[in-house]
Amino acid sequence: MDLIQCKILPDSQTVSYISLIRKFDRTLSIKDLKKKIENGAFALEFDLEYYDVVEDLNEIDRKMVFRELLEQLLHTGAKVELYHNGEKITLTLLDNWLKTIELISAQSEEHINKECDE
Repeated sequence: MDLIQCKILPDSQTVSYISLIRKFDRTLSIKDLKKKIENGAFALEFDLEYYDVVEDLNEIDRKMVFRELLEQLLHTGAKVELYHNGEKITLTLLDNWLKTIELISAQSEEHINKECDE
């Protein structure tokens, strides 16, 4: 598992942050999100190995949707702390990791296509 966890520091915009998170993941309840933010717990978690065939067929890159959510939270004024498998990281490190995953995926697909052509 390649888990990205996100803490959001509570402030007067917490309701806005909850709204953005719920657009990304409807399974998270408003009450639980509010409690997690207020208690300094991980408000949001995302597995970078997540895969959904329907989203893939519809060309939805959930990793990029998650990254866009982080950008929206920051733009709204959220103070965000990111963790990779429990270790604190920066947004730059996450971006680099996402680019690496994308590169490996493209190389793997290219290799599979070459194998199929032979």
